[in-house]
Amino acid sequence: MARNLRSPRTWIKAGLTSVGILLFIYLIRRVGLRTLESNLARFGPWFLLTSLIAAGWLLCQASAWWFIQDAFFQRVPLGLLFRIKIISDTFNLILPSASLGGDAMRAFMIKEDVPLRDGIPSVLFDKTIEFIGSLIFLISGLFLGLVSLRLPRTLTISVAISLCLMAAGIIIIVIVQKRGLTLTLTNLGRLIPRAKSWALKHERQFAAMDESFRLLYSRSNTRAVLPIFLQVLARLIGTVEIMVILAVLKAPVSFVQALFISTVVTAGNFVFFVLPGQWGVMEGVHVIVLQSLGYPAAIGLSLSVIRRIRKLLFAGLGLLLFASLKKKPSVGGGS
Repeated sequence: MARNLRSPRTWIKAGLTSVGILLFIYLIRRVGLRTLESNLARFGPWFLLTSLIAAGWLLCQASAWWFIQDAFFQRVPLGLLFRIKIISDTFNLILPSASLGGDAMRAFMIKEDVPLRDGIPSVLFDKTIEFIGSLIFLISGLFLGLVSLRLPRTLTISVAISLCLMAAGIIIIVIVQKRGLTLTLTNLGRLIPRAKSWALKHERQFAAMDESFRLLYSRSNTRAVLPIFLQVLARLIGTVEIMVILAVLKAPVSFVQALFISTVVTAGNFVFFVLPGQWGVMEGVHVIVLQSLGYPAAIGLSLSVIRRIRKLLFAGLGLLLFASLKKKPSVGGGS
């Protein structure tokens, strides 16, 4: 453990987190703590509504995963997948694992219903579908923003670059899944010997997952249309949350404006996904995009902080659900 604490990766993540928190503090000082407190106090009673909206898009994402399980793998109760989705998002938020730690846990949390040889491809395919849905949403938001809004050129270029990177990432993921993890890691082993030895050590597990991927991509791809639609719908529900928050803050926006705000923030999340919690960076992105639409920095920061508080509330719920999920096996008959 001591060696892990001294590793360069640990220090880099700690350093980036510290920089993010300092940026967050700087933004609060720039806007003014009293202004921020006033906006938060005004919004107080509305946290229940935003929590319900957030639950709506998590339910859409869980439903997308449920349809993938039902169509390609093994049926799992939607209620269980919904709880696991909340838990997954919680650990994505609190773990210093590039916003992927919670997703890595999903296959293990359903292993009593689905073996890992199917559970891991299921989660990977669901994540691929989520990326595709996000890309469709981002392209639509950017297009409508360019057509309908007067936007700074630097902002549109940054979002366009993020879209290109995301599209390239999706293509690479699909190619890897189609070619097979074993072949990909073997080829990578020519450059990184450790990757080859690790792949050989887990050859049997990778072969089983590759078989699941082959069956997955050999079946009708039209079955993935509904999960993609649900992922886009989840993003649109998030756009409604932005409209509600800004309306309460007396800074109403149109649907197209809210869609563009959500587009830029989603692109920012993708670019800065390696930063634990995106502290400071996401607040800065909210401030920049709101200012580009003619709103003061205080509105952008308030929007970001309100959404962060809502995430923390759900994180608390996720930890409670995770604790109850861990207790279930011992109730049934011990470990």
